[in-house]
Amino acid sequence: MATRRSLIRTALAAPLAVPGVAAAQGTWPDRPLRLVVPFPPGGASDLLGRLMAEQLTTRLGQPVVVENRGGAGGKVAAEYVAKQPADGYTLMLGTQPTQVFNKYLYANPGYDPDRDFTPLTTVAAVAYILVVTPRLPARDVSELIAYARANPGRINYGSSGTGGGMHLASHLFAQRAGGDMVHVPYRGAAPAVTALVQGEVQLMVDLVPNSLALVRGGQLRALAVGLPEPTPLLPGVPTFRSFGITDFDVPSWFIMVAAGKIPAPIADRLREACVTSVNDPAFAARLEGVSARPMPISGPELDHFLAQEGTRWEQIIRSANVRLD
Repeated sequence: MATRRSLIRTALAAPLAVPGVAAAQGTWPDRPLRLVVPFPPGGASDLLGRLMAEQLTTRLGQPVVVENRGGAGGKVAAEYVAKQPADGYTLMLGTQPTQVFNKYLYANPGYDPDRDFTPLTTVAAVAYILVVTPRLPARDVSELIAYARANPGRINYGSSGTGGGMHLASHLFAQRAGGDMVHVPYRGAAPAVTALVQGEVQLMVDLVPNSLALVRGGQLRALAVGLPEPTPLLPGVPTFRSFGITDFDVPSWFIMVAAGKIPAPIADRLREACVTSVNDPAFAARLEGVSARPMPISGPELDHFLAQEGTRWEQIIRSANVRLD
C-alpha cells in the first residue's frame, strides 16, 4: 500500500491522468458557480482560491465567484457549504482543518467531511516556514530552542485561529523544541502575521505565501522552511530537517470539494476541470512564486491520502489537548 509521503511525491512529480468524462446532465453549468474560501482575504487559502476560480471560469464557461467565509478554523464555511444544494454550483477550497482537523477538535462540528461533500482533487501543497520577529535574539533554530528552554512562558506564538494548521504546526514545533510557549490565536492569517511584525507575538510556523514578502523585506526573520531541500525563494534559509526536525517535510494542502453528493456526470465534469486546471503549467508557474506546488491526487488515492492524514493529525491534536466544543 502506498505511503502518505509517496502519494505526495507522486502527485508533485507528475500530472494526473484524467479518464474519459461523461457528459454533464443537461446544459450544466448554465449559471455562475460559487467557490467558498473558508478563511478571510489575504492568506494562502484566498490566493489559491482565486487562482482556481480563474482557471475554472475558463474551463467551465461560467463565472466562478470567490466567497470568503472565515471563522472557527474553516468550520463556519464548511457548515454553510454542507447545507447547500448538491447541484455542483457551490464549491469549497477545503483545507486540512475543514477536511481533517475539525472532526477531532469538535464533538459535533456541524458537518461530516466524508458525508457532506464530493471530493474532487487536491490542488496544491504549501510549505511551512518558521518566522520570528527580528526583536527575538535567536538567529537560527538551535538558538531559538535554547532561548525557549531558558525562558519558559516568555515566548508567544501566533496563529490564524485555535485548532488551525498554523496553531497545530506551531504546537508541534514547541513540542520538538521542548520549550513552554504560549499560543495567541487571531482571526485569520493576515492579522496573525501583522501581530508578529508588530511584536505582539514572537514566532509563528506559517505558510510561506503569508510571510514571504515580509521575510524578503526584513520585517520578519525566517529560521527554517518545511521542505526536503532549501528553496531558492528563500536564499540562506535552512530546512527543519537540517536541525533534526523531520515533521515539517510534509506540507499543508488544499482540496477542491463540491457541496453534497452531486450527480456522477456533474462530479466528473467538475473533477476533469479541476484536475486539468491543477495540471496547467501556467497554474504551476503562479504557484511557484509563493513556494507552492500543484498536488493533484484524485479517486481512490485521494480517499487513502485523507485517511492517512486523519491518523497523523488526530495524534497531534490529542497531544495538544485542544477541544473546541
